[in-house]
Amino acid sequence: MFEDIINAFKKKNIDVIAVKNSEEACKKILELVPLKSKVGYSGSVTLEKIGILDKLRNGDYVFYDRDKVRKYTNESYQLGHLAQHADYFLSSSNAITKDGKIVNRDRTGNRVSSMIYGPEHVIIVVGKNKIVKDYDAAIERIRNVAAPMNAKRLKLNTPCVKTGKCMDCLLPESICCSTVIIDKQANKERLKIILVNEDLGY
Repeated sequence: MFEDIINAFKKKNIDVIAVKNSEEACKKILELVPLKSKVGYSGSVTLEKIGILDKLRNGDYVFYDRDKVRKYTNESYQLGHLAQHADYFLSSSNAITKDGKIVNRDRTGNRVSSMIYGPEHVIIVVGKNKIVKDYDAAIERIRNVAAPMNAKRLKLNTPCVKTGKCMDCLLPESICCSTVIIDKQANKERLKIILVNEDLGY
């Protein structure tokens, strides 16, 4: 299952753990994250879907729960800063490519910045629907699938909410502010991908 993409990321010093479903993904995260750990995360439909957020809320962890505060407030930014110094940071991704790239576009940058620097360990959970051919396909997916759907979920007033595709807007509410490509990593133990054989998230 997913042998080619696993091998592509292996060449980039990134481990991919393939699992069959959401239940296995949740179980694998709990195996990787020790009790008492400080855990942060980025907003993610995928993480909600697999049930890991509730497990962490109710478990023996120091959990920086950004969903308990209103988005884009000082309190949410403070939690974001704490998450950047967590032992473990959980996220999903807009797209991963068959040649071994992780491609994301953010509004505030809390997700992409934590992926590349800060937390000691990063776990990225990705459904099979987010696998694309290459970088160009990843950007196409972000522009016309992930960004419009996430803007709608966040109740933002951007043109893509109405059109269903990127309109290259320059509005303050735009969620397309920072694009980051992870092409390889220096420390093999830091970042891992859990690749789920299900469609998950946007």
